[in-house]
Amino acid sequence: MATQVEVLGIDGKPTGSIELIDELFAVEISEYAIYRAVVAYEANQRQGTAKVKTRSEISLTSKKHHRQKGTGGARRGSNRSPLLRGGGVAFGPQPRSYNTKLPKTLKRLAFRSALTQKCSSQEIKIVDDFEFERPSTKSFHAIIDTFGLIEQKVLFVTPEKVPVLIKSAGNLKQVNTTHVGSLGAYDVISSDIVLFTREAVERLTDHHVKGTEEGVGV
Repeated sequence: MATQVEVLGIDGKPTGSIELIDELFAVEISEYAIYRAVVAYEANQRQGTAKVKTRSEISLTSKKHHRQKGTGGARRGSNRSPLLRGGGVAFGPQPRSYNTKLPKTLKRLAFRSALTQKCSSQEIKIVDDFEFERPSTKSFHAIIDTFGLIEQKVLFVTPEKVPVLIKSAGNLKQVNTTHVGSLGAYDVISSDIVLFTREAVERLTDHHVKGTEEGVGV
């Protein structure tokens, strides 16, 4: 089964239609899978470089601060004690990796659920393939304006990496560009509108069909 969606030209007028297969754009939505995908993506963006010095790393004398008993205060072995200003930090952050991996089946389910959610909300648009001879922010802005998407966060998806289009959209804060090979659930969910080129949809569908035949899928 498939859903017919109209394809628009860069002038905003319909030029035809294309099928969106149900296996990608009409699955049962899993909010849990989307949640896991978002958490994993944001965790993987963390650098994990926060670092404090422990008492063994402080460059101060190791001489005992004051005698052990009789002062009425806490025991302090040296000026490096966490009890003192300038001393080491107890239980502070240390460099670590926040890298999180998801099972492939969960990752695929999250991706399909995200596409389905956008499709059911009519937040997916298909545009005919186009290209610029040279980077032009003005021309790309005109296309976005024609579709009435100036005030919305747009994800523009191409079949493969196209440097000219990436540079053309680079100065538009509300537009992000990606290609089918790097498209993920977080990219889809974090955008208001997903704008596919016709070839990008065909490439995504072919990849899904080929992956299914090989027992992989997307």
